Amino acid sequence: MADAYSLAREHLARATQEAADNNIDSNTFGQALIWEVITQYMANGRTREDIKSELEFTLENVNTDGIFHVVRN
Repeated sequence: MADAYSLAREHLARATQEAADNNIDSNTFGQALIWEVITQYMANGRTREDIKSELEFTLENVNTDGIFHVVRN
């Protein structure tokens, strides 16, 4: 059974390739993904301030190696 991060990574790789195959710019695709994640968070009852805190925390803790070294749940 895959963990959440492995599953997300696999789906993102496939979706990124599909976007490229459809001539969708990677930054535009990334923006669309962020939009959808935020929309899902809000639909699940998370506040704007909570989402902002989540994004800031993630940015502060992801290293240049692409690994998120802190677990927050």
